[in-house]
Amino acid sequence: MTQTNTHAASPSADALASADRSDLAETSADFVTDVDCEPIRLTEYWPYQVTVLADRIARLTAAIVKREAGLNLSQWRVLAAIAEAPGRTAVEVVTVTPMDKGIVSRATKALLEGGLVVRRASQADGRVSHLYLTSKGKTVYARLRQAVEVVPLAANRMMDAGEQGAFCSLVTRLANSVPDEAR
Repeated sequence: MTQTNTHAASPSADALASADRSDLAETSADFVTDVDCEPIRLTEYWPYQVTVLADRIARLTAAIVKREAGLNLSQWRVLAAIAEAPGRTAVEVVTVTPMDKGIVSRATKALLEGGLVVRRASQADGRVSHLYLTSKGKTVYARLRQAVEVVPLAANRMMDAGEQGAFCSLVTRLANSVPDEAR
């Protein structure tokens, strides 16, 4: 009885390896070692430097709120937004924080479940609810607020009060001048 090779159309392992090597050769030819235009000097490109600064601030803040209260950065931002203006809606929290509505929703849910925040239906529109810190939330916020004050200390030591105000004003103006394509 003759055995039929059911894999006749399948390439052999050697053919696959050879094809992989030829793909690799074609791909390596596509690598460019020099850029045809002048590259951006990241140390002199302020948008990049602002991103580096923001990342350092976010990582330090995240470590502090995790250590002090077991919260993540998104939860801290929601908590701070509500503490700043009690009664904010989730939509308002999205507006004042650099987070999308899904992240705000998950953070708010965790804060509600943790007993740090309560939700109250609007008297004017039952479809809208307002967020408030609970007593526990106020206590946690007060502790975290004090703890995160260390974040700007190093920078504050290198700028006097006038420079700090000017810097904050400039950053706000820059943020307002750059279009937010995500929203």
